[in-house]
Amino acid sequence: MATTINLGKLKKEMEGWPKSWAGFNSDIPIGQRIVQTMYPFLLAMATEGYSKTTINRHASNLWLLGGEIIHYIHTDLEMEDFTGEELILRFVDEEGGPYSRHLATEQEQKRSDATGRKLYRFLSQKPPRA
Repeated sequence: MATTINLGKLKKEMEGWPKSWAGFNSDIPIGQRIVQTMYPFLLAMATEGYSKTTINRHASNLWLLGGEIIHYIHTDLEMEDFTGEELILRFVDEEGGPYSRHLATEQEQKRSDATGRKLYRFLSQKPPRA
């Protein structure tokens, strides 16, 4: 029997991500927009019956992705006003996500890229906002 994930606990943990990514207080609202875009992805995985281990692995990769996005924003301040979805889609595509300076091996980067590809497909399949 698969262990189910505690979505309330996961959401609470994700709410702390923007502060953990922030180099400056101005990064926190940007991080919040990113988390608001990422949470439905993990919620959909839970609804589809993915295991707790799989969801946690993707959540860890999303945390790394968010930190990389915040890092890159400091080099292109025009992105500060992007929506969470626009930011994420600037960095993930059908091939994966950005290189993460925090991953030590090619295998870890491949796992991170798998999350990026899956997130990209999820966001690309959503109906456009009105």
